[in-house]
Amino acid sequence: MAPTMRRASILLLVLAIACAGKPQLHFAWDHAASFTNLKTWTWYDDPNFQMPGGSSIVDGRFVDERVRAAVAADMAKKGLTKTDGKADVYVSYATRPDGVVSQDKFGSYYWWSYTVVGGTKHQKQGTLTLDIRDSGDKLIWRASKMAILGTNPEALSRNIDDAVEDLLSKFPPPPGAEAK
Repeated sequence: MAPTMRRASILLLVLAIACAGKPQLHFAWDHAASFTNLKTWTWYDDPNFQMPGGSSIVDGRFVDERVRAAVAADMAKKGLTKTDGKADVYVSYATRPDGVVSQDKFGSYYWWSYTVVGGTKHQKQGTLTLDIRDSGDKLIWRASKMAILGTNPEALSRNIDDAVEDLLSKFPPPPGAEAK
């Protein structure tokens, strides 16, 4: 293999490894839907909504409140006003735990014995999906992000805020943009 090809192959391998650890963000929308002149939003009363699962540290209500607060803050930044009545768009969300993605065993080891002090650290991954429907209840926009979850309430709260901000950074889609 030529040196230039070898360097290019190594560069592609390094980029692939670097990108593999990044949170995955996916979004799509109905290209026939109009996203102009949006002024109001409210929560969609989804009959299939399930309260997010909790853990030994945070319960599902904490996750629900954090997602709702983050969505409200980001929609306000976009100039949309929350209403309790009829709205231009309706927002719903879903969460999904994706399981343990890594496990790190740690401790003090000696050549003559087993672990003296130690434990296992787990990293869990989850997905947050936001759906936006038009006033006729038609799904017109969806985005989801998969990421490593925080291990305490503060970290989880930051994870949710970051995920909502990333997801809603793609809403509304600019005219003529393509979904990814």
